[in-house]
Amino acid sequence: MLPSRQLAWPAYLVAIALMAIPLVDAWTTLYPWSPGDPRWRFGAVGLVSNALLIPMAGLLVAMLIAWFLEQRVMLRTIGVFGFFASAVCLVALAFFGLDAVQTRASVRLEMQTSFHVASITAAVKMALAGATFFACGLSAWRGSRGLVTRKSSGAAGGLFTLPTAPSTMKPGEPR
Repeated sequence: MLPSRQLAWPAYLVAIALMAIPLVDAWTTLYPWSPGDPRWRFGAVGLVSNALLIPMAGLLVAMLIAWFLEQRVMLRTIGVFGFFASAVCLVALAFFGLDAVQTRASVRLEMQTSFHVASITAAVKMALAGATFFACGLSAWRGSRGLVTRKSSGAAGGLFTLPTAPSTMKPGEPR
């Protein structure tokens, strides 16, 4: 076993902790849950959008570990998770927009500017998180296909290996 493979499971645990702990903290802050109230949903999406940066970093850490260790199945799993997280962000963004429209009527006049700034900020964060999760998912999925090609072609690959052009030299020619 390569020494770097011995670091895989602790590194994956760190990546999972980076993804899970901020989201669990955000969801426990929202208790008592009232998903039927548009104001609660508006605040919930705003709060969760603040907690998405660290989970995005955790997914990137997991993807880098899987790529470095050439773990095709883990890259595929990370890809599926990235696509799923992206879809959740985009659905939440759509509902957030609807809840913002419903909630806006109950906001006092002197708080309208703050409400609009908070709405736009949360929407941009959620959209950026959705795009980032999608990019991680797509990169992991495509990277898993590249591992198959690289391994089956017999080419050695490493963290800093660049692809080389096919040689035009004939066997036996001096270099």
